[in-house]
Amino acid sequence: MNAFLTELGRNLAGRWAAVLALPAAVFVALAAAAVVLGPAHALDFALLRSRVTAVSTGPALVWTATGFLAATAAVGLAVTALGDVVTGSWGATGTGIGRPFTALRHRRWHRAAARADTAIRAVLAAPDDRRARATARRAVLRRDAICETEPNGPTWAGDQLRAVADRVRRGTGLDLTTTWPRLWLVLPDAARAELTTVQERCASAARTPVWGMACLAVGAYWWPALVPGLWLLSVSPRRIRRSVGVYADLVEASVDMHGRDVAHQLGFELTGRLTPEIGAQMTEAFQKRHDCP
Repeated sequence: MNAFLTELGRNLAGRWAAVLALPAAVFVALAAAAVVLGPAHALDFALLRSRVTAVSTGPALVWTATGFLAATAAVGLAVTALGDVVTGSWGATGTGIGRPFTALRHRRWHRAAARADTAIRAVLAAPDDRRARATARRAVLRRDAICETEPNGPTWAGDQLRAVADRVRRGTGLDLTTTWPRLWLVLPDAARAELTTVQERCASAARTPVWGMACLAVGAYWWPALVPGLWLLSVSPRRIRRSVGVYADLVEASVDMHGRDVAHQLGFELTGRLTPEIGAQMTEAFQKRHDCP
């Protein structure tokens, strides 16, 4: 899990300007409009145009541009830090501060699972009943929307990533946390590029609720900012689920396609697929190296 979260932030430090410059500039412009117009003139665009014109000429332009760029950089760095907090929450477990959220997801999942089981039994009792099949399909989708298996953490994203590690361990015997750094070294450039792109999408999705909350904070003073804030918060769960789901699939596919390459690098002679027995030996070797001071 720690390896997953580390990979999500890889390469973003050198590309933060390209990733965050536009949304940070838009947010600073929104905040500036809120300060200029205030709640009393929330939609007075003539006033806004006159104020912009006043600072667009002479020495005021230089100071305005400098302040705008500085504010944009500060906002971008702050949102990046808060986005890291969001991605960090994906690695939270069902203990400590995450316990009540995990318990809530447990209750929701068990209720949905009970309804899905009832619907499936109805289909088994009447296989030709189309309505029963449709009801069962919807019930299963609602259960899987919470989590495909019984939740072990407070977030869907964290459970999705942990599920990949569990499937890899069951299918190949590999511990994904210790295997992933070695696997990354043998991946082809095309696979690395695709994974890096999806990692950046995950990080961008994690920042979406941060932008939403920031807009709501401005909206507490200037109500038009509530519109983008509510929209961003509404789309953020879907963005996170889509990007993390794709990332998890790519990680699992990378193990399936190139796990044998890691085994060959360690001197294992494989004539077929990577078996759990060989994977367990590789994991033992990795963990011994990992435990060395």
